[in-house]
Amino acid sequence: MAAPQSLFVEPLTKAEVHALRDLHAGVATEHQQHVALFVIINKFARAQDLLYVPDSFDQTAILNGRAFVGQQILKYINIPVGKIDEIFTNESSQ
Repeated sequence: MAAPQSLFVEPLTKAEVHALRDLHAGVATEHQQHVALFVIINKFARAQDLLYVPDSFDQTAILNGRAFVGQQILKYINIPVGKIDEIFTNESSQ
């Protein structure tokens, strides 16, 4: 049985597959690291899409769970460098 269209993941290019494999192996170039994160955040997690499937609570929940992962990655990527120590100091004191 095929996945519902709303859960479909856009096919990856050969370069994207290599970027993910090299990232996992710890040998990705700077460009491959960017490509791999783009794939994870935008193709797999669809973190910046509006994720609602009419008449399907289950598919909507699955898509939003995937998006949550991408949003968490973006949250930490976008922390200003000067705030990292401040954020983690505040968390450890709670």
